Amino acid sequence: MRVLEKWWFWFICSVLLYANTFKHSYTIDDIISITKNKLVQEGVSAIPEIFKHSYLYGYDGREDESYRPLTLASFAVERSFFDSSPTASHMVQVLLYGLCVTVLFLFLKNLFGEERKKTVIAICALFMLHPIHTEVVANVKSRDELLAALFLFSALWYFSKYLINQVRFSYVIAVVLFFAATLSKETAVLGVLLFPATYYFMSSTRFKDVFTYNAVFAIPFLLYFGLRALVLTDVLIQDPIDPVSNSLALASSSGELFASNLAIFSKYIQLCFFPVKLSWDYSVATLPIQSFGTLSSIIGLLFLLIILGFTVFGMLRRELIGFGGLVFLSAFALTSNFFFLINCPLGERFMFIPVLGLIIICVLMLDKLIERTKPVYGIIVLIGVCSFFVGRTIIRNGDWRDNLHIYEAGVEVCPNSVKTHFNLGTEYLEQGNKRTDPNQRIEWYKSAIEQFNSAKRIYPEYVNIYENLGFVYAEWGKLIAADHALQREVYQKGLKEIDSAILVYGMDKPTLHQNKIFILEQLVKMDLSAQEKTELMLLIIRTVDSKTVKNSEDLQRQLYYFNILEDREGLIRIGKDLVSDFPKDCGILFEFSKNYFTGKNYTLSLELLELYLQANPQDLSAASNRGMLLEIMGKKNEALAVYENILAVDPNQSHTRVLYNNLKGIK
Repeated sequence: MRVLEKWWFWFICSVLLYANTFKHSYTIDDIISITKNKLVQEGVSAIPEIFKHSYLYGYDGREDESYRPLTLASFAVERSFFDSSPTASHMVQVLLYGLCVTVLFLFLKNLFGEERKKTVIAICALFMLHPIHTEVVANVKSRDELLAALFLFSALWYFSKYLINQVRFSYVIAVVLFFAATLSKETAVLGVLLFPATYYFMSSTRFKDVFTYNAVFAIPFLLYFGLRALVLTDVLIQDPIDPVSNSLALASSSGELFASNLAIFSKYIQLCFFPVKLSWDYSVATLPIQSFGTLSSIIGLLFLLIILGFTVFGMLRRELIGFGGLVFLSAFALTSNFFFLINCPLGERFMFIPVLGLIIICVLMLDKLIERTKPVYGIIVLIGVCSFFVGRTIIRNGDWRDNLHIYEAGVEVCPNSVKTHFNLGTEYLEQGNKRTDPNQRIEWYKSAIEQFNSAKRIYPEYVNIYENLGFVYAEWGKLIAADHALQREVYQKGLKEIDSAILVYGMDKPTLHQNKIFILEQLVKMDLSAQEKTELMLLIIRTVDSKTVKNSEDLQRQLYYFNILEDREGLIRIGKDLVSDFPKDCGILFEFSKNYFTGKNYTLSLELLELYLQANPQDLSAASNRGMLLEIMGKKNEALAVYENILAVDPNQSHTRVLYNNLKGIK
């Protein structure tokens, strides 16, 4: 029993529990936080910039939604010391978890007092072993949840030390640590409620006075929001929530929204009490929109009222069951979707701190029951639950070893989720791209198509499905060039999927058009009739025209096909656009002008050359060619003026001098 009261016991056990994650790869959203985050990849030198920008800025340049600089700074430090090694990141993750459990134990010892050691041990054991924590510990991206909890628990521990020994230094450290928690993840801000609650339960102060004595914790609270407002363009998510990200966006009324959220809340409770089937995603249509009166919404409402009841009862009676309720409610509020929608309907990571509140409530209730029975019954229940938690956690850790396994596990647990199927299909596509054997690649591509089609059946409005289907059919087609009939069939399937997205659902995404253009260009290269090739080239031109935003490559592509089709109007129209929008990329007009000169189409050659010179008036060589074209076309006075202008700028233009002398009859 004594060893259970040692802080190092909890640290060692926590680390051993997750030691099987040390060799895991980066998974899912780790690209956002680490591998493709430009600021993180710059290492410690970028830490000042990290504090000046949003969480997503280093990944996609956005300055909105989240401000978690301390989390990104930890990744930047790892980048400098360990070169973004996934093994190092996972080891740090597990060590941080060990510290988190350790400081929680130390805080709860102070909160509950020496006479309730067994209760503290039970709470810590259940928290440490709970399988719902696997996402936070095994997925490096969830470092934000882990650091927020670590700093919050540490702040509460130092604050409880201050209440016991009245050393002001502990109080100051608690305030600093709470500020660090908010800089790790914004959901920690509501932890500000736990300091007056701790004061309330560890002293005899009246409830109405506790906030006055703990007003200093408002300083880091307000300081965080001040920094956040300076950095972010939007404090909350302003864009419409994508239903793929949060199915609650599909609710047609506030009543449906509330009822569906209650149903999701019941799912959270289920995962906390029966963490058997865990998934990285619970998107459309895993959690369908519901109305009042469904069983899950009723269960959710009942549990919510029960937790609220325990919180109020505990506060009024000064019983720690109220502290448990407050931990749950304060930690869960900002990610609950009850007050505003976030980009996720349900996430196991969101229960990292809240589950502690439920555990406190359950253990204290069990204590009440044990008082009326034999203590051995409580020990048996605790050992049984802990044994199950250990086994489930170790097994679940294995699912997180790489994207392939976590996505396959997600499809198995949540077969009605559009994102589990889509992400698994994307992973199959990437697995295929890694193979050198064409037959193996094709088998992976077929598996990817199967998953994309499953995702399409669940939620056909998801544009990324068609984007990836077009790409995988294009890649498959390249591998079967020897079988022209099959190759053409595969390409046509890809076009059908893309056209379905563009024409049926009105989706306008650049990559959709790019994939369509790529497939069409592959078809143009095949052995087709001249008429078929012409129709395909015209379709490529129309596809580029349909893009909302065109880049230089798009316009040059259109010029290329108009050139093959010898379409003067098309060449001039697109040439003008190229000159207007991308003047530095007009070299193709000069090349085409020279080709038409060789073909003795002097009129079109001159038109294209003049367009080129609008963007490059300093190109004296091209200007000399213009003079030569004018001379050939009988416009000798204009040609002479061109030569004179060139020689006025640069008398050493020998070719122009020869043309000028010949035209003037000078020997």
